[in-house]
Formats: sequence, C-alpha cells, structure tokens
Amino acid sequence: MSNRSLTASSQGQKLLRKALERQNLTQKALINERGIASWSTINRFFNGKPVKRELFIEICDELNLNWQDIAIFHQEESPQLTALDKLWLQLIKLGSATDDMGLVLVKEETLTWGTKLPSRYEKSVRLGSYIQFEINLETQGYLLLLLKDTQGEINCFCPSCFAPNSYITSGKTTLPQESSSLTSFPIEGEPGEEQIIAIVTQETLNFDWLPSGKDDPFQLEETNFIQLLEYVDNSSECKILHTNYQIIE
Repeated sequence: MSNRSLTASSQGQKLLRKALERQNLTQKALINERGIASWSTINRFFNGKPVKRELFIEICDELNLNWQDIAIFHQEESPQLTALDKLWLQLIKLGSATDDMGLVLVKEETLTWGTKLPSRYEKSVRLGSYIQFEINLETQGYLLLLLKDTQGEINCFCPSCFAPNSYITSGKTTLPQESSSLTSFPIEGEPGEEQIIAIVTQETLNFDWLPSGKDDPFQLEETNFIQLLEYVDNSSECKILHTNYQIIE
C-alpha cells in the first residue's frame, strides 16, 4: 500500500463513530453540509479503507480528532490476485471491450454545478479531475454498471443514487443522471487502472443486494459476484461491455 495513503484502524473506527455521535453528525452531513470530501472518500474512510493522506488528516481535524490516534500504516505489499479479482476477470472474458462508453472531462465549480467541456472519451485522467461517464448503445434495457477502482474494490453505480433510473433507451446515457444530486464524479484515490463493466439485460434484476435509486453505490463482495456470474451464465439476452482508463498524478 502506498505511503501516500492512511487507513483507520479498528480502534480508530470506534473513535470516529463516537466523534460523530458527540457532534450529532452523520457521514452524509460531512459530504452534503460541510463538503469535506466525496461519498467515495467518506465511505472508504469510515470503513477502514485507504484514503489519501491529506484528506485523511483533514477529516480527522474536522472531527476534532488526532489523526495519529486513528491511522494505521501499511507496508508495501506485492500485488496478487484476490478471489474477487479472479471473478472480475471471469466476467471480463464473457464480455467485449468497447469504445462506445467512457469518461468525459468536466469543468467543476462545485460538487453540484458543472459545465461540460467538449472531449472524446479519456483513457487517462488526473487526480482531482471531475468526470461524467457516458455509454452509447444501439439497444435498450436495464443497465448494471460496475466500477473496479485502483484499490481493487468493486462498486455498483447503476442503479444507485447517482443513477436512479436503471432502464436506458438506445443512444447516449450519462452518469450521474439528471435526477442525481451531483453533476459529476471527482477522481480520487491512488494512481492506477480503473475498469468499468456495463451489463444490459432485458429483464429487471432481483438481487437482494442491488441498490435502489436512493441508495449509495453498493460494494460487491465475493458472494455477490458469484451470484451475478451465475445469472450471466444462464442468460441468453445479456450484453456485457467493458472499458478501462488510467488514473494519473
């Protein structure tokens, strides 16, 4: 793990929860009212996942906590495939790489208002940039959009509060959708490759873990992915597309 990141220890997570209770705050209040960081950063921070060092310290300061009482440090580890990585690769092999979806850079003044700049789909974006995601399809159906970040975590962004309507028509679809509270996504985390898989089905999916249009993106675990692969293997009307891009400093 890069020494540019810090992670909350199990004891630190307890202190964080107490700090929220003491100040009568919620995680969403830190995002919406105080504007400290994005949903993804706050979610990672409170769940013991690596967060950029400066953001980690800033959040601790906002909660009147000493960051050194919260953080643990990681030694550099050799990369290796996890069980979830292997399941992700299985899904990739069932699909097709495409140029019909990707990232569009956005000039962002705040987290709620933005002006889109003309751009082709980007294959590399800098940390601190703001982006939208576009997908262009010739067919319509129900969209399941999964993002694997540079830390190897996989989240479902459609459906979610950023894409409440999972049924898409032919042509261009943009995330976040207009009904979302955001107009773009901030690029955060660590440099490296991120991958996106889009699965389009002709029927609604009934997984119990699938987010509703009001829920935050759901982080998939191994059991969720096994269930998804079983569905894909048994479906004859399932379209799977994938693309990737680099996060750079």
